[in-house]
Amino acid sequence: MPPIPKPDPLGMPIPIGYLFALKVFGFFLHMVFMNLWLAGLPVAVILARTRPHVSERLIAAMPFAMAFGINAGIVPLLFLQTLYPQFFYPATILQAWFWFLVIPLLLIAYTAVYLAAFGRWRILASLAAAILLTWIGFQFSAAMTLTARPDHWPTLFRSAAPAGGVHGWTLYLEREALLRLGLMAGMAFGTVGAFLALLTEIRQGDSRLQEEARPLVPILFTIGLGIFGIAGSLYAPTVADRLPRILQLLTGASVPIAWAAAWLYRARPRPATAIILTILQGGVLVSNAIARQVVQATELGPWVDLGKIPVRGEWGSFAMFVGALLIGIGVLGWMLRTAWIRVRA
Repeated sequence: MPPIPKPDPLGMPIPIGYLFALKVFGFFLHMVFMNLWLAGLPVAVILARTRPHVSERLIAAMPFAMAFGINAGIVPLLFLQTLYPQFFYPATILQAWFWFLVIPLLLIAYTAVYLAAFGRWRILASLAAAILLTWIGFQFSAAMTLTARPDHWPTLFRSAAPAGGVHGWTLYLEREALLRLGLMAGMAFGTVGAFLALLTEIRQGDSRLQEEARPLVPILFTIGLGIFGIAGSLYAPTVADRLPRILQLLTGASVPIAWAAAWLYRARPRPATAIILTILQGGVLVSNAIARQVVQATELGPWVDLGKIPVRGEWGSFAMFVGALLIGIGVLGWMLRTAWIRVRA
């Protein structure tokens, strides 16, 4: 039996180009909301005394960010399992108990976020949620990194299978997994900064929020730029041969461009500059989402040629999926519109 099972003999449900596009789109949506809790919760805890209005607004937004982020995160995970099931499942089986722990830890973090939003043990609950969600982020990073390392599986299997079946307590503590989490944390501070800028300019009548948030926005972007720069400088050499030069330049330059826009917003705090800042930060997330998928596809390229897998053409199921997706986006738009009206009021 070969070490890696062959692709599904029935082939792909639809052409891989559609699957990759939807995977990138889902990952981008997940990053938007996940960034808010990854950096927003620590920022809210640290600023609870010095900038209470900012801290309160961030904590109040966390239940929504958690709900949207978790649901959006299912999309890229499902398409990953469609494209690379023979790589994803072995990687998570080797780390089975840590992978299973994601669900109970996420439930605890979700509960803590709601406790904080309703004013129960606000700082303690926010801190607990921040720690748990950061650990979950590392578990995901470890699982995705091992997914693209089939050559490491035999060694891990032999060390974790004394009776022929893995015990599942392996955790892939690898440098690249930590660096990828660092890159995400750097982007997350920028996303929180853009969120505060947009929220501040929507709530024109909230002078206390304006006083606290406007000077904070470029500081958050500066922290994010520093974290992203350090992690990126260490991570870039490991993927230089797997990422096209244009994407390297785009992902590397997008963060300092957004950082410059944050200082422009500080100098001219108004809705237009907040919108520009938000769009540029969205460009940071989009470029990095694309780069991540390209790197993963290049890493797995020597092990499987997706172009040679037949396409069975499940267009009916695909049409149902697209229809449900459009309905979901419509509902999300209605919810955001309702929130916009309430916030402005």
